Amino acid sequence: MKLGVMNNPQNDLLAEIDWIAANGFDFIDLALEAPAAALETTDWKSIRSALSKSGLDLICHAASYYPVNNPSPLVRRAALDELRRSVDVAAHLGATLCTTRFLGWPAHLADASGYEFIKQLYTILLRHGAKKGVQIALENSVRNTHQLKYFREIFHRLPDLRLLYDIGHGNVETAAQHTTRDYLFALRESLAHVHLSDNDGSSDGHLPLGAPASGGIDIEREIRTLHSFGYDGTITLQVFGDRRLLLESAALLRSLW
Repeated sequence: MKLGVMNNPQNDLLAEIDWIAANGFDFIDLALEAPAAALETTDWKSIRSALSKSGLDLICHAASYYPVNNPSPLVRRAALDELRRSVDVAAHLGATLCTTRFLGWPAHLADASGYEFIKQLYTILLRHGAKKGVQIALENSVRNTHQLKYFREIFHRLPDLRLLYDIGHGNVETAAQHTTRDYLFALRESLAHVHLSDNDGSSDGHLPLGAPASGGIDIEREIRTLHSFGYDGTITLQVFGDRRLLLESAALLRSLW
């Protein structure tokens, strides 16, 4: 396992890189988000130099606020352009994976049309990424109703698309509170990256591991599940807030792993 942390886009990115490297993480999961890591205002040449000096590996995460599911074609086109620019930045920095959030499709589309919409959208992104040497991954959202059904169909239509599975998202408003095995059983060949945090099942709280008083994630079970599917790749620990708790969660995860 390689363990990484996502930068806080509110904080200076160079300082974030220094902190992540100084605290022994293997990589930065670089959120390409405003204000401190906005595509259009960041000095990416300086960031590339800092990353090289830090020794950190790199995964890039495109902002989830690009409205690719907007009913307006003009808005969707602009959002797609921003995602392609995110891929360009990832390639410039040397990342080989750029992850994106599943936002669904415009509400006026039926599922059959929605699948075709996602296929067209990600075919464009995948081709753009292939030219740049960057794979594209799709992250599960917190909207778990029918989402695995959607993902099965989407990944069937897009065999080159990779999966970012967010364990925290998979715990929000679910009956079984254990969707990891279901996703990996269906899509294990596509799995490229994992996000991990804890929550109480009501929302994506990005809490320290073991923090929720009830409804929390069985972290040991999740690790056993990842092991059972042969996963030994990158995990981003998404514990936001007090970074002392992030470091404690990192120590616990390494021990359990």
